[in-house]
Amino acid sequence: MDTRYEDRIARLLPRYCSGEATVEECRLVEEWIGRSEENYRLARRIHTLYLAVDTVRISSEIDTERALAAVRRKMGGRSSWSGVWLWTRRIAAILFLPLLFALLLQSLRPRQETLAQMIEVRTNPGTTTVVHLPDSSVVYLNSESSLCYPSFFGEDRRRVTLRGEAFFEIRKESGRGFEVSASHGTSVEVLGTSFNMEAFEKDSFVTTTLLEGEVRFEGEGNRDVVMRPGEKLIYDVSSSRMRWVKTDGIVETAWKDGKVILRETLLPDALRMLEKRFDVEFVIANERLRKEAFTGTFSHQGLERILEMFKISSNIHWRYLNASDTDGRKVRIEIY
Repeated sequence: MDTRYEDRIARLLPRYCSGEATVEECRLVEEWIGRSEENYRLARRIHTLYLAVDTVRISSEIDTERALAAVRRKMGGRSSWSGVWLWTRRIAAILFLPLLFALLLQSLRPRQETLAQMIEVRTNPGTTTVVHLPDSSVVYLNSESSLCYPSFFGEDRRRVTLRGEAFFEIRKESGRGFEVSASHGTSVEVLGTSFNMEAFEKDSFVTTTLLEGEVRFEGEGNRDVVMRPGEKLIYDVSSSRMRWVKTDGIVETAWKDGKVILRETLLPDALRMLEKRFDVEFVIANERLRKEAFTGTFSHQGLERILEMFKISSNIHWRYLNASDTDGRKVRIEIY
């Protein structure tokens, strides 16, 4: 969140609590309170502190001895009840203030069933973005992917929906798990971890790579398995079979840092990485090349430069099959 915005809210909160804020200032504070449970709890604590200080101030301004003497003098006269009533009203006013603020803050508390709004973030082909979730978890979203999540999470569960590929850094919260629903009826349940998930609807597989923590992967038919750090699970959509591969996750997550890292990576997998990075489509014309493997790290190199390196190292050839402006379709490149 923008530091200037946070500083402004910090200045406005005391004015809001004291009733000195303008209509526009009240709107800003109430919008901020409604953004998350954390903001609500913080505002409530500030209100409580303000009330404690304000009650002491009001009490100190009332000369209790003088007021009591006045009441005693009037007890024998007709106006005695007037004095008692005045004093009672003062006490009631002091006691009523905390209740008033509590009711006000309660009305500002977000109601999950009615106030939560769904937010969807999409990435364009060849681009990536970073999404900060309401619980401070961070999601890196890869090319041609989308993430759908609520404006604030419920008290018992955090749920998001992924279409495409994303790297998750989930903030661990006691008693409140995290769940990612993905394509092909798959899902991942998390308690606090870092992992990469690739689940494009057009693909016949879903992969999950776990770096830290623990996740439970679930496929269609409620078949689930617990993953450990250093494991990559490849789920075949058509057969529901699962296959595990040991990995440190560097190759699978390099995209979030703007890199393509290959470690004895087979050509089809390498080309898949390049497709997402450069928004192109490859066609392998020579089946023999599918068994070729490549090693290297690419960050600032252009696509043609990378393909030329492939050509030099493995004697492959490539050519464009169409122009970039042909019917708005992706550029197609043949590997032969």
